[in-house]
Amino acid sequence: MLGGYAQNGYAYEVLELFFNMNSYGFHPDEFTFTSILSACSHAGMVSEGRQIFNLMVNQYEIQPRIDHCACMVDLLGRWGFLEEAEEFISTFNLESDAKIWATMLGACRTHGDEGRGQRAAEKLIELEPQNSSPYVLLSNIHAASGNWDEVRSLRRSMKEKGVKKLPGCSWITVGQTTSFFVAGEISHSRAGDIGSALRDLMALMKDLCDIDSFYNVEDLSSG
Repeated sequence: MLGGYAQNGYAYEVLELFFNMNSYGFHPDEFTFTSILSACSHAGMVSEGRQIFNLMVNQYEIQPRIDHCACMVDLLGRWGFLEEAEEFISTFNLESDAKIWATMLGACRTHGDEGRGQRAAEKLIELEPQNSSPYVLLSNIHAASGNWDEVRSLRRSMKEKGVKKLPGCSWITVGQTTSFFVAGEISHSRAGDIGSALRDLMALMKDLCDIDSFYNVEDLSSG
């Protein structure tokens, strides 16, 4: 039940259920705390998240797993406590975990912190040299700050190291058939129909919104 509340964004209900569990003598396990910390992160309940983490470690003597730590870094970083998040990573010796640095880098992107973003990206690149995500996120941070020299430098570095950005991908299942779509690809068997439908939708949006100019939709039926 607690996990269900957490997955559906009912953070206050998660905390209420947690404290009720304690009053009835039910002891939470490591998975319970993962759900609670995740709920706190998405709801912006920073002080409550800190309290829960401390209870887990000090009262219930549960050794923090990487999932717990990732939730804490996400909680602190998501809501702007980037310095504390960085200190948390150092305190719990999490420097060798790519998931932690990816979470930290995403938070730096959200809040435009170039310095910490640079450090997080360097750590992530060191751990996953062929992962394009840190290059892209750090490039976005520099671009948002108008630091175009660094943007160009990152692009050169990607090219020199042979790092390629993976195209976006989505899929849909209709009946028993699953169709995959990759950004920029026109090899789908019904590419012409898809392009026609997109153009119809764009025309409808233009009429409804009374907007003079829209982005042109590429003719997917052309090579």
